[in-house]
Amino acid sequence: MRLYTLPALLGLLSLLSAPAPSAAQTTAATPAPAVVTSDNLLDVAVSDSSTTYLVFGGPVSLVDVGMAGNYLVKIEANAVFVRAKRKHVPPTPMLIRYGSKYWMGRLVYTGRPVLQLYDFQKDGALSINGKTTASAGAAPENELALDKEREKKAVVEGKLSQLRKAREEHQAVAVVDNDLVLSLANVRNDKDFTYLRFKVINKTNIDYNVDFTDFQLVENAQKKFLARKKNEARRPLAPSGGRPNQVINGRTTGYLTYAIPLYAATERGYLEVTLRELNGARVLVLPVPSRVINRASTI
Repeated sequence: MRLYTLPALLGLLSLLSAPAPSAAQTTAATPAPAVVTSDNLLDVAVSDSSTTYLVFGGPVSLVDVGMAGNYLVKIEANAVFVRAKRKHVPPTPMLIRYGSKYWMGRLVYTGRPVLQLYDFQKDGALSINGKTTASAGAAPENELALDKEREKKAVVEGKLSQLRKAREEHQAVAVVDNDLVLSLANVRNDKDFTYLRFKVINKTNIDYNVDFTDFQLVENAQKKFLARKKNEARRPLAPSGGRPNQVINGRTTGYLTYAIPLYAATERGYLEVTLRELNGARVLVLPVPSRVINRASTI
């Protein structure tokens, strides 16, 4: 049996009789990591009939949309253009990298957006009519992001410049609609990207202003009688390079170049390329067979 002195015994009794620390005290002792929940994200109103603009204080190098198949997204300098592909699409989070910072918000569909220009040029905080609201969606700086993105973009644009000088090779992959001809001129691959050059012949007297170019990888696209095969899979591919807002004047021929992330498709798959007009409804859809891309030369 262990014997205690009187002072030691009194000390032991005081410890046993002391109240247990509360949950709040325990939590304060071990600080929890900061977590940004969806309740703190700013809602950006988006419509299928008009374009919503987000402007930031630095060049935008990345846009990641949760449900990418429901929204059209385009980057131009320090701005992001967003439009819903159809009515009543569900809300989805959106992450944007501008300069060396990140911004996160949420896209929400509405028939008639009250605000179509979101100005985040002042430290990532929303500014309306020159007045800055509380900062929403801003994240800590990433010191290496801007340099890495610039280096990658320079490589991609350099290879697209090479492709623009190549001789046309795939005139047979083409579609004709509304006196407009869209055809594949050239395709190349490297270890990260597929580089595409398209030819657009405008046989009308009205200029064709390319607003959005949409890329989707389609697999198992064989159709049943009067119905599409149920297990068809579609995956949107956001372009990583290319010139924005290109205009093909009336009665002229123009070329469009893009870089998309490299992928591998089966013989039943194809790349669906969709050109959408800024002020009009002349939509061009060109399926590019997977064998054309899989057998393309390297650049």
